[in-house]
Amino acid sequence: MSTWTSRVEAPFREDRQFWASVGRSADAFWTLVISTVLVAALGRYAVAAFCVPAVLLVISGRDARASTARTRPLFATRDDWRVAERHAVAAAIPGALVRHLRPRRQS
Repeated sequence: MSTWTSRVEAPFREDRQFWASVGRSADAFWTLVISTVLVAALGRYAVAAFCVPAVLLVISGRDARASTARTRPLFATRDDWRVAERHAVAAAIPGALVRHLRPRRQS
């Protein structure tokens, strides 16, 4: 476990679908940036590049639904779950955006 993943509270920290969703969302962000640069540089011929972030967001949504189904019952109310999930996402996103730039630590 890296430093940025340890900032996320349980039960989200142990949920693989949560991490898959957050990771794919971060990847979608970067591919959206790259797609925008390609369209700016190459014009309308590069518009197809926007398919990549769209697909990543769809897959991320699927993983998020699976994570929700697994974690929501662990909280007393929907509002409690929602607050905890928002905190987990806020803690995970910064590290997810740069996770490919850092070397992995050996456990």
